[in-house]
Amino acid sequence: MNREFDFDDIGKRMPYKTPESFFEDNRRRILKHTCGEERRVKNRLHIIIPTVLAAAALLAGLLFMPLEPGGGEVPTASPTLVLMAETESANSDAMDHFIENLSDEELQELAELSETDIFLF
Repeated sequence: MNREFDFDDIGKRMPYKTPESFFEDNRRRILKHTCGEERRVKNRLHIIIPTVLAAAALLAGLLFMPLEPGGGEVPTASPTLVLMAETESANSDAMDHFIENLSDEELQELAELSETDIFLF
């Protein structure tokens, strides 16, 4: 048995035969099927669907747009929000006063506690 195989000895002949006009006929049949009626329907759908979606988005935008441009009043801050802001600044002042009155040992203990307690501040 010969273990050495030389690819050059095989030759360059075609293992199968095709008719002369096979590729032209095949191309013509493919173009006939791809450019036929089905393609026109698909093209129409690709145009109609985005158009309908754009029209629906436009109508939805017009529905939710106010009729009078700038006719509405600008809401002012409610008294509750103003009171909360004042309370927050008062709490901040009270906390500053509290920290100023702490001794060094108490400040050190508070600092160590704040490093371990994630809910403290």
